[in-house]
Amino acid sequence: MKPTHVKRAVLYLRLSAVVDDSTSIDRQERDLRAHAERQGWTVSGLLVDEGISGRKARAKATEAVRLIADNEADVLAVWKLDRFTRQGWDGLGELSRALDARKALGNPALFVALQDGLTSDQSAFRLIAGVLSEVARSEADNAAARLKNSIAYRKTVTNKYAGGAAIPFGYRSVPAPDGVGRVLIHDDEEAAIVREVTGRLLDGVETLGAIASDLQAREIPTSKSPARRALRAGEPADGLDRGSWRTSTIRSLFTSDLLLGRVKHAGDLIRDADGLPASIWPPLLDLATLEALRARIGYPLQGPPSGNPRKGRAARLLSGIAYCAVCESKMYVTSSSGKPIYACRASWNNEPCPSPKINAIGLEDHVGERFLQFAGHWEEVETIESSDSSATEASLKEVEAALREATAAMLEDGSDVAALAARIGTLKARREELRAIPASTSSRTVKTGRTLAEAWLDAGEDAVKRALLLTALDSVTVAPTTNRRAPIDPDRVAFNWVS
Repeated sequence: MKPTHVKRAVLYLRLSAVVDDSTSIDRQERDLRAHAERQGWTVSGLLVDEGISGRKARAKATEAVRLIADNEADVLAVWKLDRFTRQGWDGLGELSRALDARKALGNPALFVALQDGLTSDQSAFRLIAGVLSEVARSEADNAAARLKNSIAYRKTVTNKYAGGAAIPFGYRSVPAPDGVGRVLIHDDEEAAIVREVTGRLLDGVETLGAIASDLQAREIPTSKSPARRALRAGEPADGLDRGSWRTSTIRSLFTSDLLLGRVKHAGDLIRDADGLPASIWPPLLDLATLEALRARIGYPLQGPPSGNPRKGRAARLLSGIAYCAVCESKMYVTSSSGKPIYACRASWNNEPCPSPKINAIGLEDHVGERFLQFAGHWEEVETIESSDSSATEASLKEVEAALREATAAMLEDGSDVAALAARIGTLKARREELRAIPASTSSRTVKTGRTLAEAWLDAGEDAVKRALLLTALDSVTVAPTTNRRAPIDPDRVAFNWVS
């Protein structure tokens, strides 16, 4: 008597979110194993996709179909069809092709959706599976739309915290005062760090890298780090990753609208009745301070410049510093025998001057050496410009943007022209008030902690070195050559130091 073949069953389980026991992973597995035992199948594999939406591609579901296609399993059992896919009939395409291929080889496989009472050997399998899978997709679409509308309502109407990848640095989530949902408030420890770093940035003494290294050394968790999540949950954070503070992290955080308590929805800041950006959460900084930070370490309110700037010829180190010793005109960079030189243009303009020329690289090296000898030990200082009009200017930009949006909205079909006209009137009055505020500026110098020699060695561009030169050097003059020496004759060069 020919032995009976025991079918090999692979069980596929999926849960998009842990909600209750009715569809839990444990229940799915328990029910499917009991069914396999009743049918006399051997469970040869258990594949689980937990916390993954049925509308997305799932690696374990793909592996389950491969086992059927490669004859490594005879049965693919799922608790319910919508546990396997919510992509409509498209999500059943690979499974259907695998089942057809096994049938064509005379070794049919079986698909089972237990709770639906559906098996692939039923005559109406394709019809029933198609209807159920499309119903599942429709339910998923409706659920996604409800979730999207709920998030929008919480953000734009009730000012509740709608969740996200991580709670912004400086804040913590607490139950809303009305008992519905959650809101954000200041986290005392992180808010203190925000204020501390803000002061250090505006002092202008430390680099972004130095501040980032200090925060890293103090083991302060970043906003998305596992350690911060554990601490917020009241769990120990020992041994957990605290994240990495980098220059980009500092720049991103300290130029963000989140520091003003502002929130984006659908790519735009949530606005008040007049169309101006609204502070949904209590601000960590005021607008003037944030604008000062943006001017210091990032882009201003309107964002980075767009387009490709036109490139001109790069200025050399001594552009605007080297002068002709005879006619006192500026020397310009040109080339001679393929090498760059500084030359007086007097002779090109038919002026009575011998038009001295000098090797550019040799002159720059000589000037650099003399500068370091003369002023290399000086302390580097930096001038910081400040203006009490930064908040006014930022507010004006916001009002102008709101005016443009309100004006454009009036042209749309079905717009509430009366309400928009009232908004425009309010915004124009606000603009007049802001324009009437006088502006004043001030400046101060701070020591950077480096010598000019150290700054010179760190400078990567001629423009930076030229700025350092001008702290001690007014100009150099170049006399006509009396003999040719390589690369230059130092006696031709005279230095005019700043007194």
